[in-house]
Amino acid sequence: MSKFQHRETPLRKDGSWIGKDGLDAGIYKAAAEQGITVSMFLENMRSEAKSEQSIYQGMTQSEVLKTKRALVKAGREVPQTAFEEALEMAGIKAFGSNTDNVSKFFELSDTDVLFPEFVSNRIGAGLLLTGLVNEFSMAETVIPSEYYMKIYLEEVEDDRQLRETGKGEGFPETKIKVGKQTVRLVKYGRYLTMPYEDIKYQRLNVFGKFMERVGMQIDIDRTDDMIYTLVNGDGNSNTPGTTVETKSSASIVVDDLISWANGLPSPYKMDKFLGKKALLNSYLVTLADFQNPIATWGFMGVDLPRSFEWDRSIVTTDYFIGVDSRYAVEHLTTGAIMTESEKLIRAQVNGTAVSHCDGFSIFDKNAVAIFDQTH
Repeated sequence: MSKFQHRETPLRKDGSWIGKDGLDAGIYKAAAEQGITVSMFLENMRSEAKSEQSIYQGMTQSEVLKTKRALVKAGREVPQTAFEEALEMAGIKAFGSNTDNVSKFFELSDTDVLFPEFVSNRIGAGLLLTGLVNEFSMAETVIPSEYYMKIYLEEVEDDRQLRETGKGEGFPETKIKVGKQTVRLVKYGRYLTMPYEDIKYQRLNVFGKFMERVGMQIDIDRTDDMIYTLVNGDGNSNTPGTTVETKSSASIVVDDLISWANGLPSPYKMDKFLGKKALLNSYLVTLADFQNPIATWGFMGVDLPRSFEWDRSIVTTDYFIGVDSRYAVEHLTTGAIMTESEKLIRAQVNGTAVSHCDGFSIFDKNAVAIFDQTH
């Protein structure tokens, strides 16, 4: 238990959606049994108590953050999440510039149980700041375990086409199959040493920034894993369906850029690609040779794909990796930042492990292409 003397807070009262019994550490176990995050659990509690569905109900943390950004961009009001409302009811200012200290979580009754979720929240925010997973994946799929049996269509275009049939004739078949190889999620994590006496007077916004940095590194590592999957497949014989080679090895000319943008087979359209800085520089220099390049490409029926720099060892110096981001790769996750909640709830904690599970499944190899400059 905390060494502080608890006092009554707005959380523990009749009439609020939390109820007069308040919160306890059991919310972590209850959420885990349902296969959801604590934030999702709180959203469900609020919606059930108020008999109205929250805009965030059923959303993962990344989906919540994306929804908030979209609302801000559209100039619309951004509703509070249930977690944010719980903090407000407790009088804890955790976000913004003038925040409370870390110790505030442990000075109030039944708010220490919200501290692990604050840590998860800030690490989750960091997951959207650095890597390319959210740019390149077609969907985020939350699964209840670290293993995933993917489905796929084993066919070519001719098998997809509908057929005119005569009276009494059957329709042609397209088989949906389960992948021969199970896709395994990777657990990314660190053990954080943070003695309570060292952090209790730190402002929550500053402490939160350090947690964001943990999330940023997780996002970098899982982006590397996504790129490896795009290039090598997920174990189910689905390496990239297209390779575009430059006309001359070790150089890029205008025709190469057009071939690259048009590289995917119909009906796919390359909208994004990534590569190392040096090769991207060559690409951009060649692109500059166009007279009004965007207008030229549009006239040719070619959309200019967005380029992203990823200057890490997972990417070779002479390759681009391009996708139709609507169909290329599926992001698999267990959906939650895992913390050792019991340790974080106790005030005098020496350290805790935080982890996040991610994996990637190729949805359609024909939506992935490689640009090879050296061949």
